[in-house]
Amino acid sequence: MSRLKADLLLLLVALVWGAAFVAQKDAFSNIGPCTFVASRFFISMLLVLPFAAREYKRIPRKKEIAAGKAEILLLCSAFCAAVISQQIGVGRTTVTNAGFLTGLYVIFVPVICTLIYKQKLSKGIFLASLLSIAGIWLLSGGRLDGLSSGDALVFACAVGFAVQVTLVSKVMGRIKAPFILSFVQYAAVTTIAVIGALMFEHPTIEALHLAALPILYAGIVSGGIGYTLQVVGQQYTPASDSAIILSGESVFAAIAGALLLNEHLTPLQYAGCALISLAIVLTELMPFLFRKSVH
Repeated sequence: MSRLKADLLLLLVALVWGAAFVAQKDAFSNIGPCTFVASRFFISMLLVLPFAAREYKRIPRKKEIAAGKAEILLLCSAFCAAVISQQIGVGRTTVTNAGFLTGLYVIFVPVICTLIYKQKLSKGIFLASLLSIAGIWLLSGGRLDGLSSGDALVFACAVGFAVQVTLVSKVMGRIKAPFILSFVQYAAVTTIAVIGALMFEHPTIEALHLAALPILYAGIVSGGIGYTLQVVGQQYTPASDSAIILSGESVFAAIAGALLLNEHLTPLQYAGCALISLAIVLTELMPFLFRKSVH
């Protein structure tokens, strides 16, 4: 797959995730956060299972998966923490705050790549990251209202997603098995969320039925398709670049809010959309610009 196709896949993921904010918020009227997370990723797990089984049979070097089990364990732990803390946090803070704080993973990813994994990043990647953060800030209205415990949880989720995005690129560079990695992620978060739901919540069949629509969207489209395409796309796109492209979810979340919740964008928010779009375009142009500078 070419780099351009991979980046377009990640942009599609951003669209899917942006619309998922509506589903996540809507689910709170009927079920608890752990019940929602367990339900959606159980569906995602079932969707990916046949593809993961077929992929496992075709992998010539299964030892590589075993060799990377420590990184896969860390990846799954970060993913579980990010998904569950985000869902709990969304219910305790405003959509404005949640959108901005989640987007902070855009700047955390290049920091992790540089400080922990000693990767040499493309020139300008931090500029693109800062443009994206500035865009998310403007898109959120340029302010944060009454920081709360929910904000702390969403901030924690941004750190978790940064670790997950970084490790997906690293692990996929070794095993080249996107469906297996996706299945393992979904199985891990489903297991942890089920335990949380049984301990702290009281899920019922009736409540699950009432929340069926957001669960199905999050499970099939956002999870089964979105997170799987993220893993596929990150085989060919560096983690820091992926984070910037995925930050487009803030733009798509605003569009979804306008279409589905009758929310309206202000001129400031339109400026934020423009900055995020500029950051994504800059990310696309950087490889071409630096190839030209070498000659």
